[in-house]
Amino acid sequence: MSGKLEVIQSQVKGEPGTGFEKRGKGGPFECGNCEYFKSGSCHQPTMGKVSKQPRKDGYPQVGEHDCCEYIERPRGLY
Repeated sequence: MSGKLEVIQSQVKGEPGTGFEKRGKGGPFECGNCEYFKSGSCHQPTMGKVSKQPRKDGYPQVGEHDCCEYIERPRGLY
């Protein structure tokens, strides 16, 4: 074994590079609880560059119950 970490892309859950998942199971890590979620779109910079989700006004379209790796919860929530 070389000691080098190897990422097996076929085992990565969600959209590669963002971890984006459609419709979560409810909980704090959903788009609706994220400060980057605005009117059905994601305004997180990395998500905006990498995501392959459909776009509106240049931003990836996401649902309130979707989630990704970049969630930022507003202060005071949870």
